[in-house]
Amino acid sequence: MNKSRVGTAIVTWLSFLGLYMLFCGKADPLEAVAGGAAALLALKLVGMLRDSFISPLRVKPTWLLLVWRLPAAMFSESWLLMVTLIRELRGKESTGVTIEHPFEFLADRHESARRAWMTFGVCITPNSYLVFVDRERRQVVIRQLVGREISTIDRLFVELS
Repeated sequence: MNKSRVGTAIVTWLSFLGLYMLFCGKADPLEAVAGGAAALLALKLVGMLRDSFISPLRVKPTWLLLVWRLPAAMFSESWLLMVTLIRELRGKESTGVTIEHPFEFLADRHESARRAWMTFGVCITPNSYLVFVDRERRQVVIRQLVGREISTIDRLFVELS
């Protein structure tokens, strides 16, 4: 094992330990021991997963343009959910849907980034979340809490090319 990997492991372990201590909110020695064990476990898991993610994510610059649409989509979907919640409290029932939407698994250098960006885009908005990515059937399953069809912003992220 070379010195740079050991140094990286120590810095990563200390970072995980620091996050644990911040989350627990007190400087108790028992919490530090538990945090050290949790940080060691997290370091081991990161090490095991590192081999699965060897290739870097290659995001196309045009995909970044979708970020400008997110604040408006988040506001409108939050408003939609709030209106639906008020209707629910008044006794009017509403139901969401589970949507199966085609997703192209293009075998190019952007494949991993396309899936990661699509997952981010679908899950960042409050009205929908990604349930399953089905490679065999070449589709994604999205749960829409309110509404009957996939939202515009979700469609844009799912149909990245």
